[in-house]
Amino acid sequence: MNIDVVMITKNSLKPCLCESITSIIRNIPLNKLIIIDSCSNDGTIESIKLFKNITIIIVQNECGRGKAREIGIKNVETEWFAFIDSDVMLEENWFSNIEKNISDKIGAIEGNVKSADGKIQKIQQYMRGYTNCTLIRTNLVKDINIPFEINVFEDQYIRKYIEKKNYIWLKVASPCSLHLSRSDRLKDAYEIGRWRSKYHLFPLWRYVTSFFLISIKRLSSREESLTRSLMLLKGYFKGLFEISE
Repeated sequence: MNIDVVMITKNSLKPCLCESITSIIRNIPLNKLIIIDSCSNDGTIESIKLFKNITIIIVQNECGRGKAREIGIKNVETEWFAFIDSDVMLEENWFSNIEKNISDKIGAIEGNVKSADGKIQKIQQYMRGYTNCTLIRTNLVKDINIPFEINVFEDQYIRKYIEKKNYIWLKVASPCSLHLSRSDRLKDAYEIGRWRSKYHLFPLWRYVTSFFLISIKRLSSREESLTRSLMLLKGYFKGLFEISE
């Protein structure tokens, strides 16, 4: 089975764009790699053009992550496709290992990741869905319309969309790829909290639980964790207000 891969980019040359694409070519039976780029000016496009069998779609206007992913989905041709982020280097034999989990009611299979310091993401099925390196059943999302304003947390929006069709979003421990994250957790926290409530992406009880876990458990970076938790909470209540507008 060959599949399409969707990658979104915006000034994504660092930390590992070329290495990420190389790992895709080496570990996935690729139909085509679809790059959705939002006006990069750091050499991203020039570097991508060094590789073969890639479709590059340049979004001329400012485009958030949600709409960029939606554009990528619309261009997928295969029965299954994968979202692979530009800061992820796939584990060897990634596709052959992840496809073992395909069954009739599986809508998406989220591969595991580890950070540069070797810390491996803890697998908890009920927590947020990620599209760092995730295989998705195409027909479940072909008609998706991601709100233009969603620039972060769009992965959880996609997960909820799949689950509403009574398919499972499965998180797996293996394969476990290397994720050299480029996200700004403090900067994104407010918007993540906002989307959580406005678009009903998490029930309140889960939000409150995660709030306390973030605040209490991460003792090594307690001040930053508490600040992030407060930003999440502020955004969450802003989102609740927007629902009634």
